[in-house]
Amino acid sequence: MRRLAALALASILLTGAALAADTPDKAWVDNLSRPTQCAELDNVVLTLANPKVRSFEIEAGAPVYLPDLKFDGVRPDFENCESPKPEPAFRFEPKTSTLYEDANIRIIGATLASSWRERGADVLVGERSWSGLHVVQWLQKTGDDFREILVADVVGGSWRAKPVPGEAFPNAAYGASFLVGPVEGGERPTVVIAKLKIDPAARAFRMTFAKGGVGEVTIASADEKRTVLDVRLDGLSESEPPKPFAALRSMFVSPTKADVARANWRTDTGLYNEPVMDFRGANVREIRFDRIERSSHNTSAPDTTFRNFGAAEP
Repeated sequence: MRRLAALALASILLTGAALAADTPDKAWVDNLSRPTQCAELDNVVLTLANPKVRSFEIEAGAPVYLPDLKFDGVRPDFENCESPKPEPAFRFEPKTSTLYEDANIRIIGATLASSWRERGADVLVGERSWSGLHVVQWLQKTGDDFREILVADVVGGSWRAKPVPGEAFPNAAYGASFLVGPVEGGERPTVVIAKLKIDPAARAFRMTFAKGGVGEVTIASADEKRTVLDVRLDGLSESEPPKPFAALRSMFVSPTKADVARANWRTDTGLYNEPVMDFRGANVREIRFDRIERSSHNTSAPDTTFRNFGAAEP
């Protein structure tokens, strides 16, 4: 009986992916999440697939309760966490470099003390290049300060975005991370970026993927309510079944200890929402992952929305 149920579920997932592939304005979202009691484990994993999608938007929007927030819980919570399994770690000399700065933008590159991969993407800004970086941070001038709104992990290919932090919480939390490009892996999805070229004037990050193809993430707008990113992809290798072109990673323990708690999606037949751990997949025109109950974990972290899927090439 279990085998029949598993086969039926597999058939549904493949059918959903095939339906999404018929039109570039939808994506099949699959849920690979698993339960946990550890708030520092990214147990929420959702992938988006459709080989015809070549453009879409990602929005990082302030949670609905942010205007009433008095305290921001950003400290790690290791309650109920087992000792992590040792990973192959490469050691480095930590350092931080300013890659670019003008009156409105500061771009910082950092090498961490250790990493699970020996090498990340080569990073270029104008005629200058850097190797050995692990993360790249984009900061935007607000008043007299530069405040961070976007960070790229150039080792694993993940990104985090947030609205421009306001005066109440100038170091507002990041929450869910997302990946764009040829997504590999299951519980720990990655996108291997061979080269990342940053164009400060265009507010664009241009990627050459190790698995083939190119992509671009552009900061379309950023204010205290939301940061919106335009994504373009081209030349990704075809596979059967189609590999995801994007993924989201996050954590959920309970509705009040979560970086994402709900899935809200739009299809041809209407609007739907479910707790994120109950979501079983859908062929969506838009999907938002959010929280409506105040979380003790990364309280100010934004909601994440994927929308405006299309066929436009870079």
